[in-house]
Amino acid sequence: MQKIPIDLARPGMKLARPVLKDGGMVIMAEGMELSDSLIARLAAMKIDRITVEGQPVDLGGAGAGTRYAERVLRLETLFRRYGEDKWMVRVKERMVRYFRIKAAAQEARMKAGQSEAASKDRDAAGVGE
Repeated sequence: MQKIPIDLARPGMKLARPVLKDGGMVIMAEGMELSDSLIARLAAMKIDRITVEGQPVDLGGAGAGTRYAERVLRLETLFRRYGEDKWMVRVKERMVRYFRIKAAAQEARMKAGQSEAASKDRDAAGVGE
């Protein structure tokens, strides 16, 4: 199972955990398959992360060139003195995971913006014909 930002959710993914509102009310049950409309509803409800089955999103190189990716690189410098401290190593690992998820989400938003702009350009070019 993998916790991902809603920006990286795709139709066909299945929820590994139920999606809850702030008060604990279940919005979507575990095992539900996501569709475009469900993803849009979650985004409209300000749900920023969901947990899906498997590891559908490769976060290894995701978000390269984003400010969050730069933060991941910076962590090596910030934690260089604490290689022997098991608690600080855990903190660093948690922060690396967090920033990789944020970098992947930022990259997905940038790609969505680029494809939307390209679509508008194509539409504008077709209007003049």
